[in-house]
Amino acid sequence: MMMYLLIIAFFACVLFIYYTKLFSETRENIINNGRINAIESTDRIDKSLAASMDIINLSAYTIDNMLRENRSNEDILDYLENETVAIQGSILTETTGLYGYINGIYMDGAGWVPDEGYEPTERPWYIDGMAGEGDIVIVDPYVDQETGTVMITIVRKLCDDKSVVAIDFTMGDLQRIVEGQVTDGASSEEFIVSSKGIIIAHSDPTQIGTDYFNSKDYVSMSVTKEIRKGNTGNLYLEDENRNYMVYYMPLYNGWTCVSVIDATEDFNKLRNPLVLTIIIAAVMITTFLMLVYQSAKKDAEIRKSEIMTERALAASEAKTSFLSNMSHEIRTPINAILGMNEMILRESDDSSILSYADNIRNAGTTLLGLINDILDFSKIEAGKIDIIPVDYDINSMANDLVTMIHNRADAKGLQMYLDFDPETPRYLNGDEVRIKQIITNILTNAVKYTEKGSVTFHIGFKKIENEPDKVLLRVSVKDTGIGIKEEDKAKLFSKFERIEEKRNRNVEGTGLGMNITQSLLELMGSSLDVASTYGLGSVFSFELVQGVVKWETMGNYEASYRSNNIKRKDFSVRFIAPEANILVVDDNPLNITVFKGLIKKNLVVTDTATSGDECILLSQSKKYDAIFLDHLMPGKDGIETLKELKAQGDNPNLETPVVCLTANALSGARDTYMDAGFDDYLTKPIDFNKLEEMLMHFIPDSKILSPEEGVDETPNGAVPETNETETAGSGEESCDNSSFGKLAVLDGKRVDVKQGIINSGDQDMYIPVLKVFYDSIVSTADGLDELYHSENYKEYTIKVHALKSSAKIIGAMPLAEEAQKLENAGKANDAEYIKGHHDAFIKEYRSFYEMISPIFGEEKTSVSGAEADEDLMKDVYAELYNAADKMDTEMLECVFEDMDGYGIPAEDMALFDELKDAADMYDYERICSLLQQKV
Repeated sequence: MMMYLLIIAFFACVLFIYYTKLFSETRENIINNGRINAIESTDRIDKSLAASMDIINLSAYTIDNMLRENRSNEDILDYLENETVAIQGSILTETTGLYGYINGIYMDGAGWVPDEGYEPTERPWYIDGMAGEGDIVIVDPYVDQETGTVMITIVRKLCDDKSVVAIDFTMGDLQRIVEGQVTDGASSEEFIVSSKGIIIAHSDPTQIGTDYFNSKDYVSMSVTKEIRKGNTGNLYLEDENRNYMVYYMPLYNGWTCVSVIDATEDFNKLRNPLVLTIIIAAVMITTFLMLVYQSAKKDAEIRKSEIMTERALAASEAKTSFLSNMSHEIRTPINAILGMNEMILRESDDSSILSYADNIRNAGTTLLGLINDILDFSKIEAGKIDIIPVDYDINSMANDLVTMIHNRADAKGLQMYLDFDPETPRYLNGDEVRIKQIITNILTNAVKYTEKGSVTFHIGFKKIENEPDKVLLRVSVKDTGIGIKEEDKAKLFSKFERIEEKRNRNVEGTGLGMNITQSLLELMGSSLDVASTYGLGSVFSFELVQGVVKWETMGNYEASYRSNNIKRKDFSVRFIAPEANILVVDDNPLNITVFKGLIKKNLVVTDTATSGDECILLSQSKKYDAIFLDHLMPGKDGIETLKELKAQGDNPNLETPVVCLTANALSGARDTYMDAGFDDYLTKPIDFNKLEEMLMHFIPDSKILSPEEGVDETPNGAVPETNETETAGSGEESCDNSSFGKLAVLDGKRVDVKQGIINSGDQDMYIPVLKVFYDSIVSTADGLDELYHSENYKEYTIKVHALKSSAKIIGAMPLAEEAQKLENAGKANDAEYIKGHHDAFIKEYRSFYEMISPIFGEEKTSVSGAEADEDLMKDVYAELYNAADKMDTEMLECVFEDMDGYGIPAEDMALFDELKDAADMYDYERICSLLQQKV
């Protein structure tokens, strides 16, 4: 009997275990399915709200700028009205538009006029917006006085701390979402509850407005308890023989999305198999262990799958971030490499050196192209590519493309045919930059994969019926290359994959070009068509809708291109302009050296400044033909400097074109700089052809001369200011052959001279580059100290970033590494690291002045006379300022000769060197600028 009892007990135990596990697994599946539905519902609601929040953020940003600029109320109301029309027409159809309480008055973009006695500051949207302290606030629903519709308000306080801007939209979208969840069977009840417990949207519309927190319903009370605790997640509830799974997910502004799933039927199904389970209990004895094993294995696989998914997502994000950051970091040294190499190509007559330099340029350009591909790929994956339509000249775009591809085709002995429809409209509206990038990828691929024969480049158009101001731009590229196998066409648009890898192993590229091309076309509503016959060639084509700005046609482009090509092929530069004056502003002296070296042969007179304040000072006293202004500078950045310049009504350069210099290659950069008031922008590394075209565009035609006219045309025989390389190289004591011998003092002293020479281009360039670094040590160290003590870590990071680049260029790698660590700390807002390492870093940096001084400062520090005291230096500075102000060269020379008998104090050495360099270049304005604070 005991044995039977044990067997029965064993059976009961097995049954209980089996049934319990079955119940648990089914419950877990129900929970997981419900969680997915709840997350989807919450995500849809978040996205619905996010569109309105984005509009408020953008509107608040714009109105903040208008308030800072003291724009009139009429301008602000006009903006609200225009934005309301745009929003209602495309983004939010169920909205009454933008409105707000601004500058002490109520403004409504939809033109609604409130009843007499309406007090905006007493309305919930104003009160809640002011309490938000600049954060976006979502106001609980209310009945609109104009339409009688239940509305939601999104509001944000403005920068003057007394104004707000808001937008209303109906509950339609949110109500449709919650009702759709029930209709689709995702939940049995769906609703949104505010932080005050009021039902905002409900799958049962009659429940809207109910006080949820005071409900006596069991489900409501249970969920309310969890929400008030600040919890999120799910609950399993039983009420009146019903089983419920309840999910509560947080939304914006303390709202909560609640999904209720009636799981009674699902759980009832678990009870029915109980009788059958008892009958087959004997079988379960033998299968129990297998079930446990399978269940454990299943759980392990699910968890493993979840872990692998999480790792894949993290790896993808890390990869995208790494690619983007590395691409930007690599662009900085490439800027120096290509810039210095361009100077070698312009100044050297040695055929061997020119051949080497040409190879460097080709390799550098290829590397830059690969980096740009990687950067674009990472931006596309992150969804940060924007399409920015602008007016453009298709002839100019075609000229850039043809010039680029002709050189490559000629190098391979290929024929280049241009098939341009002369009736194609010349002036169009579209994203010129992206279209050019797409065509460049297609043309480059055609040449890369064609060994003999030809490449035919076609541009044409087709008018669009019922859209008279638009055309369908048609572009195709036909080649006689290797073609594509049918089975390889699928690989064409894959990431990091090229067709016939073995056969094309010597063809350069990342394998991203076609993937990027297709992605960009898709963003513009098009796609790339491919027709190919293996062994005979391929045709790549696409069509894009473009706006027509003017119906002037392209004309006979090929004849025009060949004519211009013949005219220009004998000249190394396309123009000279000895009467032209430009101002270049950059806080990094090495960048100025590269810039001025690029345009040296154009004979353009170039003034330089290293800060926004210095730029303002120079612009007040001299009219320039163009100003090139770096964006990222300590103190005033480029945008702030331009704004201050334009605000000065008597500044002679109010109408002068201002070009932004930037390393920012991210999408939206052009929009940012154009909106800030710049006339154009130039990315680093600087492309000389673009720079030269920009100068030809901005410098008045009367000052543009052909290269044959030469420097003899320079007015009064004056010699335009040359680049920093010449300046440093013209001083006998700084750049003569003896300076190279003095470099030996740096051996083993934290400077890799060989690496510095490589970074600078050659030994001749290293000396002036080292001189620029040496001259800036005192001022840069003082500036960093000042920023550190004032805890201005934002500008500290900018300045230490520039120092890092300079240190790398001269070969001071340990110093550059320490600067990199401080820069990283600044970007991460790690003030503790900066505080713990700044003093040691500055001490190390200042020691370079003494280390390098035997190369450049020997004659100044070894004089036999007494050191000049403070009073003498004050008198010297006053005399120098007066002489420069009167442009009295002889007086300047006399003052400097008189000081040869004195030792210059260490704290004045760097300034005195800069004054002498400026005097050697007859740069009187520079002298006055340097002495502004001394007299």
